[in-house]
Amino acid sequence: MGVHRVDAPDPRAATRAARRLLRDRSGPLHDADLLVIGDPYAFPAAWDAVARRPDLAVALEPTADPARRPAPADLAVVTPWYPSANNPLAGAFVPPTIGAVRADHPRISVLHTEDWPYRYDAPNVEAISVAADRLAARVGPVIEDTAAGEVTRVPVPISSKRDYAAWALGHVEAIRRTLPTGRIEAPLVHAHTGIYGGVVAQRLARPDARIIVTEHASFLYNIFKQPAARRLYEEALHRADVFLCVSQHLRNEIRDQFPHHAHKLRVIPNAIDFSDFTPRPKPPRDLLRWLYVGRLSTQKGVDRVLAAFLAIAAEEPAATLTLVGTGPLVDQIRAELARSPYGDRVDLRPAVPPAEVPELMRTHDLLVHASPAETFGMTVVEAVACGTPVLVAESLGPQETLGGLNGRAGLLVEISEDPAVLVEGYRELRKRIDELDLPAARASLVERYGRDAVAARLREVYAAPEPAPIEVTTPAAPAQVAAPAAAEVAPSGQDDPDAPRVVLVAISPPQFKVVRQYVRRLIERGYAVDVITNDPLQWRRSEVDKRVRLLRLDTAERKRPVLWTEQLFVYRAPGKALAVARKRARGKDALWPELVVSRLERGHASAARWFHTSVFYPGYRVVRSQVLWRIVRRDVLPKLDLARTERVVVAGVFGVSIGWQLGRLRPDLTVTTSLVPPEPVSP
Repeated sequence: MGVHRVDAPDPRAATRAARRLLRDRSGPLHDADLLVIGDPYAFPAAWDAVARRPDLAVALEPTADPARRPAPADLAVVTPWYPSANNPLAGAFVPPTIGAVRADHPRISVLHTEDWPYRYDAPNVEAISVAADRLAARVGPVIEDTAAGEVTRVPVPISSKRDYAAWALGHVEAIRRTLPTGRIEAPLVHAHTGIYGGVVAQRLARPDARIIVTEHASFLYNIFKQPAARRLYEEALHRADVFLCVSQHLRNEIRDQFPHHAHKLRVIPNAIDFSDFTPRPKPPRDLLRWLYVGRLSTQKGVDRVLAAFLAIAAEEPAATLTLVGTGPLVDQIRAELARSPYGDRVDLRPAVPPAEVPELMRTHDLLVHASPAETFGMTVVEAVACGTPVLVAESLGPQETLGGLNGRAGLLVEISEDPAVLVEGYRELRKRIDELDLPAARASLVERYGRDAVAARLREVYAAPEPAPIEVTTPAAPAQVAAPAAAEVAPSGQDDPDAPRVVLVAISPPQFKVVRQYVRRLIERGYAVDVITNDPLQWRRSEVDKRVRLLRLDTAERKRPVLWTEQLFVYRAPGKALAVARKRARGKDALWPELVVSRLERGHASAARWFHTSVFYPGYRVVRSQVLWRIVRRDVLPKLDLARTERVVVAGVFGVSIGWQLGRLRPDLTVTTSLVPPEPVSP
């Protein structure tokens, strides 16, 4: 196999040079049967080659059977993180979790969507996106039969711009194209991470499938900051039968964001196969051989680990550090090692397969991790399992994982950006080396995270709950059948027709969680509640009590002439024209017509957004309250029982006019913005 190096000053020039090379009659493509696209930046050149050679097979990774597709399964595991040649350490917790329940499910299908990121500010970013989209239908997944089951790996090209909703939907489409029926053919789906796995499961699982989601992510705060991503996350949470978290603090974080789904949240940690992590014959004494295993990024604190080691190396001539992993700090670390007089004592290695990690643990004296945010801390547990002490930043994950073991398994130190904290922790740990009891610590961790312990808990959540028994009473004779006395009490899912009512006007309330909690308290106190809302889906996703009557305004509002006109002339008509133009551009082999349309679409989206926010909405905002009242007067008012309504509560400025108008219809009616519930209904 020959290597053809393309030298170019920038990505565009590199793409042009690659095209020329592939077009050359004597170039590497002239007698090739397969073109493998090695990274996202190769998509434009690859499309040019395919356009000229329609018979050319294309793949993102070599595979023995390009036509193979995922088979139906008893259990489908959907995950964005899974060990692969590109990242051997990614999702190392997934195979042990599968192994814990492997015997219960003969057919297991692992659907692994793997990010292929490219820079969002790359000069040829549009060409990459367009070419990747065109080639998506021609490239298939890599499917392998493994000990965990059938593993399907689907590379997903994504822009590096941090848009979690766009990324999640990209993963959904990648899996949808891969599945023969377009859906996950399994009665049980276990998805890892709400975004992406949970969204993929929610969108593609069969309607009758039981969905379990396990959350591991330490960056939920960033996801919840993005409204579109938060909405997708809540949809996945709403669809899931059970939502697992690998630690209590992670459960608390999700519960605080979505308290109405708290009943679905449970804590089940990652499963660890301790048989793979046999302890070393003797515990280390000197703690001079440091080890770090994981992603080389600032978020993992690896820069502080390196700085702390270099400080120790100055006073300990025998001290060494091994850094194992890949990530954005690789070049920075190499530069730091070149500058430091102790750089030759640091061994920088690429990521290794999970099977090689135990030996690394056993041949080093100390695992050091300084990540300020971890949800669990797999490598910490694995190190202790191998009999290797740990020096770890006291983030919430390790704090919980090593609960009761600080000083026995190693030392937890304060979270800090100052490497001196790690240095002092290291010195303290060396002084307390005789207090360590690694065998006892290992035994404690086996009880918590061993395969058998976790498997029992997973089987419990995998099993669908048995339906409640239905008691059937056969009357003695038809003539004796009468309405039961309990008919005076409203059955579940219906309000009591005689209960006093509260009308809640919730038009885009600024604090939805507070408003929903207020409704729950009203129901508990015996009130019937009518909610006038412009977003009924938000209420349904929040699993509001079925006795709450939702009176929607959104459909009628969208039909108002002023909104309909804006939608037609600002969005629909230009969008339709651009869609036709894109369809025609796609029919051409060259990329540039579609690139032109893509830029026009981006320009239209920007212009439409500016017009809506800067021109249309400021004017519509002035009259919106009157528009909404007219809808209420025509469609909602006939459904309200104002005679039995005790109060009208307004949440959101656009509901003020509605509340005022309702108050005019009944002057003695209490109209308020207070979310303090009235006294309970007297029996």
